[in-house]
Amino acid sequence: MIAVLALAVTMLIAVGVHLLLSRSLFQKIVGFSLLANGANLIVLAAGGEGLTAPVLGRQDGVAGMADPLPQALVLTAIVISMAVTLYLLALLRTVARRHGTTLAPRPAGSDAGRDPDEVALELRGGEGGSA
Repeated sequence: MIAVLALAVTMLIAVGVHLLLSRSLFQKIVGFSLLANGANLIVLAAGGEGLTAPVLGRQDGVAGMADPLPQALVLTAIVISMAVTLYLLALLRTVARRHGTTLAPRPAGSDAGRDPDEVALELRGGEGGSA
């Protein structure tokens, strides 16, 4: 069971990071959600594999009881991540209406589309553009 949980956490985090690195803002939001779910599974797994509910007043001891604290933390994290996801989706809608695209803009200092020789000359310390 632990191997399946570890595989699920690994896949959620790997796909989440991959989506966060894309240019599409929607894919970044989905990646954030997958990362949050992976983190929730990690916290839930830290609570152990208790099979009985933690009920006050039981006299049989704590062996085999589930730890309620990780479950409460995960429940809170689910609510917070859902609120942040909805906020990001509303922000995405605003950006799409204002700019007409959901792709992240290229960085201002990007060398994409520039002549490679000009970039190499600039990196060596020469002046770019006047070769």
